[in-house]
Amino acid sequence: MALSLTGEKSPTPPLPESQSPEKPDGPASLVDQTPTRRSTRRIKPTRLSPTVTKPAPPEPTHTTRETRRNPKRKAAEPSKTLPRLPDNLLVEALRPLKPAEIEEWEGWVELESEPAFFNIILRDLGVKNVKVQEVYSLDQALMDMMPKPVFGLVFLFQYHPMLDEREEQEDSEESPWFANQTIHNACATVALLNIVMNAPDVDLGPQLESFRESTRELSTALRGHRLSSNKFIRSTHNSFSRRMDHLNADLSLENESRASKTKKSRTKAAPKKRKLKNLDDYAFHFVAYVPWQGHVWELDGLQTKPRKLGPVDSDDWTTVARPEIEARMLQYEDSQLQFSLQALCQNPLTLYGARVAEGLASLQAIETTARSRHATWQPLSTLVSEEELPSFLADLRLDADTVERASVPQTIHNRLEKVATDDEAQLLYEEIVKETKATVGEYRAELLSMAEDEQRVKGRRKNYGPTLHRWVTKLAEKGVLEGMVSS
Repeated sequence: MALSLTGEKSPTPPLPESQSPEKPDGPASLVDQTPTRRSTRRIKPTRLSPTVTKPAPPEPTHTTRETRRNPKRKAAEPSKTLPRLPDNLLVEALRPLKPAEIEEWEGWVELESEPAFFNIILRDLGVKNVKVQEVYSLDQALMDMMPKPVFGLVFLFQYHPMLDEREEQEDSEESPWFANQTIHNACATVALLNIVMNAPDVDLGPQLESFRESTRELSTALRGHRLSSNKFIRSTHNSFSRRMDHLNADLSLENESRASKTKKSRTKAAPKKRKLKNLDDYAFHFVAYVPWQGHVWELDGLQTKPRKLGPVDSDDWTTVARPEIEARMLQYEDSQLQFSLQALCQNPLTLYGARVAEGLASLQAIETTARSRHATWQPLSTLVSEEELPSFLADLRLDADTVERASVPQTIHNRLEKVATDDEAQLLYEEIVKETKATVGEYRAELLSMAEDEQRVKGRRKNYGPTLHRWVTKLAEKGVLEGMVSS
């Protein structure tokens, strides 16, 4: 309804929806303006001047507080569809690993400092006549008791970068074979390989020998990368792993990756005093010590290059390495007492087997010499009869060819030339029998130790998780666990 100039109300005819009311031209007239909002509510009439027009609304401008759209910003990538998870994650985590899964997994599991594990690793890698054994003290008397030669020492300690700052080694063309550790949890195998690759007269087997030759001209970092990506070496190291070990290693790596990304995404703030981590936050680390070309070297996979410690002045090169190991222990003694030292030596079985073969050859030589004087000469005590000899050698894992190739030691040969009577021959024969029996006892003790190592490794590789899970499940079904928790 419109208002007239006289103030009387007059009806306004309805207009079609397609038309709009025309604006009057008269001056100072009240105009029924009906601009509408989105809600269709009318606003109050407004008096307008005939010469003034409503200015157009200004273009919106950005202020410093408003967020501008970055034209260089890329569109968010569509989220990838996650793989379907198993219905029971616990059962999946406890499922035994297959050899193909171990071979294809690209991670490395953390291994305990156990000589039995390292011996099996070296054996499976193809290394022959090398044994890893525990060293319980750095005393010279105990070091002298180790089988000779000693190819290297492996020292285990809890690594702390602030306490383990090493001197930079000058670049040298002459340095031992050395590989950096380029992946987590591989330091044990890296330390073992850094030793055996430099050990003289050690049979590495075809796989490691080929690997050493193919990486000889590479830098230490590339050599370490080739080592960590080698399926044969990695799967041998991981042969002790269970599925839970794989999951824990993957989870640890994922957590470190997330922490690194979070740290990079933070805005730069004022520099703060560096906060030192607790020693418990750092992992344990293996460092190797080897003799090479007249000097003793420290081979630390976390360092860029080998470090020369000093020349070898005696037959025992460990006298150069021992002060360095003791210095590390003293450096950490206020924060930890967990250290381990192991030695890579020649396998005693090789030495014992050679001694047994030499003893049998010496007894045969004494019998031949004595019977050349008296054909009826017989020894009063024997080591083994001719009938029992084949089973005796089989029990010691020796073959007849080894005994036939054995030669009489020069000391026994010299004493045999001085034997003039049957009694002297009997005394020498009994002495050799006694010494050989002692060697056979040591040989069998070493075989027993190897069998125990096999059992220990078998237990480490066995996955007890499914059995324990089923046992606990049965206890829960019978209500035993509920009673234990309530009590």
